[in-house]
Amino acid sequence: MNASASTQKDLLDGVLDDLSAAPGRLVVFDLDDTVFSTNDRHLRILREYAELVAARAPRAAERLRAVDRAALRYQIVETARAAGVDDEALIKDLRDFWFSRFFQNPYLLEDTVTPGAPEFCAAVVARGGLVVYATGRDERMREGTEQSLARRGFPAPDGRAVLLQLKPRFDTPDLQFKTEAVARLKELGAAAASFENEPLHVNLFRDAFPEGRHFLLETKHSGRPVTPHPDVLRIRDFRR
Repeated sequence: MNASASTQKDLLDGVLDDLSAAPGRLVVFDLDDTVFSTNDRHLRILREYAELVAARAPRAAERLRAVDRAALRYQIVETARAAGVDDEALIKDLRDFWFSRFFQNPYLLEDTVTPGAPEFCAAVVARGGLVVYATGRDERMREGTEQSLARRGFPAPDGRAVLLQLKPRFDTPDLQFKTEAVARLKELGAAAASFENEPLHVNLFRDAFPEGRHFLLETKHSGRPVTPHPDVLRIRDFRR
């Protein structure tokens, strides 16, 4: 279902109205490309790599420096190819460079908010909802994640009204972690809503909590050929 059938404000207000009628329910938020935009994290890494290779690959460096937010693809190697970088050895080197930085705490601080996300999360808490940040980030990223949430004005994890669930290990597949997270969350009660950027994951939450409203953020995702369930609502951001 698209937000055009009902306005985005109506859809988001519906979650808050549900919480007012029945406080204590969960509202689950993914982080990357859901409440946060990772675009500036990618761009910082591209700029740093361009500086690193400028002397030996000046044309590629120039093309990487020219990449802007609109040109970013989900995978950094696809971004580079779309920018005109065709040296496969350089692309592999870029991927390794990106991988060694993208999941590090200092780089998390580059993330910006999806418009309206901090305010909506605060409204969920004010209406008596339990905010759960359930993310594919792992425990090594806790420090940067908590700093990012605080800097960007999100309700801080406190173990009561706001929970932060991270993967215990980096190499745990995201789907496995989210499936295990769903089982833990069901022990806490019903869910009023969930918000995801991955169709596979939003379908998982929809199946686990059919009583709730489940939202797909139209940002970017892995490109897996998964069709969202017809009940899933689509929104651009969290502005109301």
